[in-house]
Amino acid sequence: MSTDLDKLQNAITAIVPKLLMLMEAFEQVQRSLHPNGFAQLVEFITPFEEALKADYLDFQELEFPEDLSHFGDMMKQGCDYALRACNGLHQHEEGFGRVMQGVRAHVRAQEHIYPLAEFLSPVNKYFVETPVRQNPQILSRSAEGMQNAAPEKTGILSANNERDKRGGFSLYIPEHLDPEKPASVVIAMHGGTGHGADFLWSWLREARTRGFILVSPTSQQDTWSLMGEEHDLQPLLAMLDFVKGQWKVDEEHILLTGMSDGGTYSLMAGCHDESPFTHLAPFSGVLHPDLVMTGQIRFIASRPVYLVHGTDDWMFPVEMAHMANQQLVESGAEVTFRVIDGLTHSFARSEVPALLHWFNPTLDLPD
Repeated sequence: MSTDLDKLQNAITAIVPKLLMLMEAFEQVQRSLHPNGFAQLVEFITPFEEALKADYLDFQELEFPEDLSHFGDMMKQGCDYALRACNGLHQHEEGFGRVMQGVRAHVRAQEHIYPLAEFLSPVNKYFVETPVRQNPQILSRSAEGMQNAAPEKTGILSANNERDKRGGFSLYIPEHLDPEKPASVVIAMHGGTGHGADFLWSWLREARTRGFILVSPTSQQDTWSLMGEEHDLQPLLAMLDFVKGQWKVDEEHILLTGMSDGGTYSLMAGCHDESPFTHLAPFSGVLHPDLVMTGQIRFIASRPVYLVHGTDDWMFPVEMAHMANQQLVESGAEVTFRVIDGLTHSFARSEVPALLHWFNPTLDLPD
């Protein structure tokens, strides 16, 4: 075992870029998940996976001094979970569940390395949006914000949202957020069988870069209240009230968005008289027929809606989105409809910058 600090520094310098490159590559994989294309995705990810494995074998043998042991644990856990993500993809023939295990492992890799953004410039860059990764002001603001963060008021927070629980929520409060300035709020809802602690990471980079409050709730049951009794609306409103009670909120800019079942439910939860959600943005969901049959869709009138769907969605064919768009427009919603060529049933993260400009132009990135 080596305790040589120079060797440690060299090993960290070598492995961090390979870990981050693999994680970036896996994000590309997630955007293209389709049952008919898993073999090609495995072929794409394998060179990045092998590059990390080559350095990780030696890295695992390094012994960190006691005062740096936590740092070493975070690095090793990040690598372990990034490689597990690839392993889930390799096991695609055992079923889609294996692939989703890989997707969740990728989330855990992000969780473990996020605290390193305070100390490691490449990790700090990974957690800001690509167009501003060379912007020194944004990078220093992000890192310094973590160094000066107020305990229990900024960063990643959880309210009864451990992964073995349902009905809680996760929060991300940007470490550099001005507590005296009302902040925009994005409430992002996971898909069926998902969890808010996971879906938070689909939006965290954008929240950290642009400075908005991010709320990621977990449904009361395996998915949102799409059939039968309503379980989720009142807890969702209570979560928003909690945020308003702890931080200053721009009540003209509260976005309710979601992916798949979360997208479907965003329209259901937003179609209420005096709804606090000022903007709705369903991704890869459907317009629930109950909204039309009960007449509840009337509450969508004049409400801004950003509807996103992929041409290659294998769960909800894009024709369903065209029908939803027509019904929403006929009901008086102010619809922006985005059909994304080649997108499967996956979260269109590349659409988020345009969505955020639509939601609140003051959140735009600097030129």
